Amino acid sequence: MIYPQGLSLAELAPGVGLIELAGAGFSARLSLLGGQLLDYRRDGEAPLFYLSPQAVYQPGKAIRGGVPVCWPWFGPHPSDAGQGAHGVARQQLWTLREASRDGEVFHVKLDGPRHGDLTASLACRIGPDGVAIELVSRNHGAQPQTVSAALHSYFAVSDIDNIALRGLEGAPAHDKVSGERVALPQQPFRFAGEVDLVVYSGQAVTLDDSGWRRRLRIDSQGSATSVLWNPAPAKARQLADLPDEDWRRFVCVETANAGEDARSLLPGASHTLGCRLHFSRAD
Repeated sequence: MIYPQGLSLAELAPGVGLIELAGAGFSARLSLLGGQLLDYRRDGEAPLFYLSPQAVYQPGKAIRGGVPVCWPWFGPHPSDAGQGAHGVARQQLWTLREASRDGEVFHVKLDGPRHGDLTASLACRIGPDGVAIELVSRNHGAQPQTVSAALHSYFAVSDIDNIALRGLEGAPAHDKVSGERVALPQQPFRFAGEVDLVVYSGQAVTLDDSGWRRRLRIDSQGSATSVLWNPAPAKARQLADLPDEDWRRFVCVETANAGEDARSLLPGASHTLGCRLHFSRAD
């Protein structure tokens, strides 16, 4: 394969490949473990994603930060409690299928693992204006298959107390901390305490960070759920791959097919779950 100018291959850890992108005024890194976008930043600006300094880069382990791919199930396995949470894609090696460059925009396509009759592939568009990610699930079998998934984005923030989410006002949600069905407030959402919400809304979400004076718009495709997550202090202390105080440095706003938004794929059918991330200065 001939790689476009600005794309290079490196090793993130023994046996774990890394794709590095360098464009005019921006850079990014994708791990072939998990098919995971780890970093994106524009020169002179704060990073778009949080990546834990204690992250583990080892097949069979999930990387804490960036955009983990939860697939082909989100949360616990629907029928087998012995299966790990959030599927297999984020713990296995992916392969680089195609890479190209159109002006200052990189296009990278990855092939993921097969799970039974299901396959996953990923297409990333990465340029100076932001990032777009598409996760394609395909059913190669003779029977319908159910898929739930998420692009589990860890967004870097100046401090969690500076964050407000707009676009989900009044939306119905499943609060996985309390186990209750709730409605989000009619005002912008703020993270307080442990947050684990499956929000039933396909609307665009805007993340305002007053500390960095940054505004991030998250547009979704093929999704009717957003998942909001932050462990807060008590749960953060239980996570070996996360520094105790780093819960303040990120919020997860995930584009998902979670809960009641799981998708049924007929034989030969596919489904695309996508997000587009564009950020600008909020004056």
